[in-house]
Amino acid sequence: MNYINLYKQMRLLLIYDLPVTEDIDRKIYNRFHRDIIKLGFYMIQFSVYSKVIQNDTSMKQNYLKVEKIVPQKGNVIILKITEKQYQNMVYLRGEKNKFDMLVDGKEFIVFGGDENDKFTDY
Repeated sequence: MNYINLYKQMRLLLIYDLPVTEDIDRKIYNRFHRDIIKLGFYMIQFSVYSKVIQNDTSMKQNYLKVEKIVPQKGNVIILKITEKQYQNMVYLRGEKNKFDMLVDGKEFIVFGGDENDKFTDY
């Protein structure tokens, strides 16, 4: 059995707070939300998204991609943490989402959907 170093595996946390007071703001918010999902981020909770990355090069590439789609208004933060730090997250209420239960420290996972999977935009 191979040892997986959870201090070398990483995640990006994307945290954002965007205004939605006007129609144009909502349109910008929806576009940003759609674009971060296309980049491979998944929702941990509202306005907090995560993505598994392999190394610092991948972090820089993702940072540049997100930087291109960041709206002019609001706050957007990217934080890189190790898989070990991420696994130490404590759920005070609620439970891990489906993606976190599948990944949870595994080095390589292939995702494929089936017709029973339903995805919704918030």
